[in-house]
Amino acid sequence: MKADLVFEGGGILGISFIGALKALREKGYQVERCAGTSAGAIVASLVMAGYSVEELYRVMKTTDYISLTKNNSYGRFPVGKELQLFLKKGLYDGDNLEKWIRPLLEAKKVTKFKQLMINGKSRLKIIASDITKRDMLVLPDDLINYGIDPSEFEIAKAVRMSASIPLYFTPYTLKYPSGRSFIVDGGLLSNFPVWIFDVEGVPRWPTFGIKIKDKAGKTLQGKSCFPYFLMDLVTSPLYVNEERFVRNVDLVRTIVLEHPKLKATDFKLAKACAEDLFSLGYKNTVDFLKHWDFQRYIREYRGKGAFQLTL
Repeated sequence: MKADLVFEGGGILGISFIGALKALREKGYQVERCAGTSAGAIVASLVMAGYSVEELYRVMKTTDYISLTKNNSYGRFPVGKELQLFLKKGLYDGDNLEKWIRPLLEAKKVTKFKQLMINGKSRLKIIASDITKRDMLVLPDDLINYGIDPSEFEIAKAVRMSASIPLYFTPYTLKYPSGRSFIVDGGLLSNFPVWIFDVEGVPRWPTFGIKIKDKAGKTLQGKSCFPYFLMDLVTSPLYVNEERFVRNVDLVRTIVLEHPKLKATDFKLAKACAEDLFSLGYKNTVDFLKHWDFQRYIREYRGKGAFQLTL
């Protein structure tokens, strides 16, 4: 059966998405369309570029995650991070993300959205946040509003936009004929767009949301000094416990992945914990699929009168 997948943001916890994909593939699901925010945008773009689970697993095992947090501009200075934050609006250079994913996409010869379009509609949707216009962006669709051709836009740039955690990575500056906008992590405005492929009436195949449940903030652990307060201030909107706000119609089709120890920005621990994260994603998805019934979902949530039942 076909399925659409929507991946939430989650930093390095997004490694668990690969395990979830393995479980879905083993159950016979073929991915038709993908959407994602932040780390979810990374996985979604690689899936739509044609990476198999086995290839994604190799990428997971060989990636130098610490290289994504290099300070390219001011790293040689004693207070390089502080200078980077003040002058570049982020602790780490967001271009590292783009430079890392571009050759992965080039290897599959899928670099622009036009290569994933059918009848002018992209099978890949990436969520970002325009903090200048205070607007959520669905890429590539919304680029038309900036006078930019969506089909010619580079996927690597869209992923870099979506994964730019505010103040952690430098924002992307999107230039267009009438001005410029600062673009940051899509999770700031919509971390879990499970609705993005929904249609009126009965869907032909399911949309599964795959979301990360990030552990509690640093300040809950007694770390109340300013840097930890700032970290929680920035990441709370991105990794809020959205289960409180997700409608029943969405929650029942959502696979929730939770790691008891890691946080989204624990890049230094990513490689050592990659196997655990992969296994977590696989196990949680297998457990979810044991109880999933697409026809029951349609009867209870998408059939006649179902809307009233989910209010």
